[in-house]
Amino acid sequence: MVAKLALALLLSLPMQALVVSFLSLAAPAYDSLYQFESAFLANLKPGDVGTLSVFFANTGATVWTAGTGTQVNLAICAADKVTCNVVSPNAAWNPGTWLSSTAYATHAKSAVAPGDFSAFTYNIKVPASATVGSYRFNGDLVIASTATRIHPEGYFQDATVSSVPSGVTAPTDVQTQVGSFDGGSTNNDVRVFFTAPSSNSVTTYEVQRAPGHCGIAVDSPFWLTISTLTLAGGAFGAYNDLDRQSGFWCYQIKVSTGSGTFVYSKQVEATVFGAASGGGPISTSAVLQVDGGNSGTMDATDRFAVTFNSIMQISSVARIRVSDSDTTNPTLSDIYCNSNANCFLSLDGKTLTVTMTASPVDVASGAVPGAQYPVTFVDSSGITDTNGSAWSINASSDRTIGPVGQ
Repeated sequence: MVAKLALALLLSLPMQALVVSFLSLAAPAYDSLYQFESAFLANLKPGDVGTLSVFFANTGATVWTAGTGTQVNLAICAADKVTCNVVSPNAAWNPGTWLSSTAYATHAKSAVAPGDFSAFTYNIKVPASATVGSYRFNGDLVIASTATRIHPEGYFQDATVSSVPSGVTAPTDVQTQVGSFDGGSTNNDVRVFFTAPSSNSVTTYEVQRAPGHCGIAVDSPFWLTISTLTLAGGAFGAYNDLDRQSGFWCYQIKVSTGSGTFVYSKQVEATVFGAASGGGPISTSAVLQVDGGNSGTMDATDRFAVTFNSIMQISSVARIRVSDSDTTNPTLSDIYCNSNANCFLSLDGKTLTVTMTASPVDVASGAVPGAQYPVTFVDSSGITDTNGSAWSINASSDRTIGPVGQ
């Protein structure tokens, strides 16, 4: 009789009230179900503003009412999708309109009845410091008054930054100074120094040198990076280029913009006087011993030996630059020890033997690709005597190899 009476009372209720009454009996107080979301944001750049929206249905028994103890928020979650009500790792993207430091937004509708759904919408603004990449915004619904998650679902949306202005500038105060900075008796060292622009973030600065008077094209193959300095904005940087031969030397600072392009400082010239013709060790004999690959071209299995007038030492990143036999349009190529060549010194330390494991790297292609014999040594790094004096290539009595036996 009681059951019949209860059924009669339920049937007498309006349909909407009947649904609510049923949900209140069958559903927990708070529950939700993900519905759909707006598209991820792409092709953004610093300063751009975008909107992200996600829709959730109220599948619990409690009405979500804004401004009361039953308000529901879209909380910020960590990347583990478990820890919520935290400060976002993308807090810098908050344009000042997020609900709080730990929540993106509340439901757009002031009241969301059981069975209804609502959007949770928030804006983002790409910060000026953003780099190219994808940024994830994780979240889940929580009861605003208790920060308790309702129904963990691991919601997230992405925003992708596809381009950023470089904002990188080259130093404007590059200078050189000639002196003896290695304690030697000759003023044949060049110090290059400058200040990293304060507007740059931490970045790398390539100190480059080329022989001759300045006014050289910034991308000329004759430029050689002799050091790379990593500096924060406003920091002082300096490099000592030791044991230069007498003559004119040009220097510049090359800076990457981070987008595949470079900016360059002004070029500054240094003049070295009085350096002895043998300011550093010289090569007295250079012989091509094996031309094992393509005949007449420097490539894998070729072997040559260079004999010096001093006991030598080589670094693990030693490099030799050669210019080939084309006098009108020569190819310039680099030999790298432990990369495209194996290099070792004789027991007395005076003969360097180099066996090519691959072709040298062309830094300027001439009329014919590749280094054609005979080739002449024109520059080096990481090859010094035991006092640290660099190989004086220009003063050497023999610095050309090829054909075999010469």
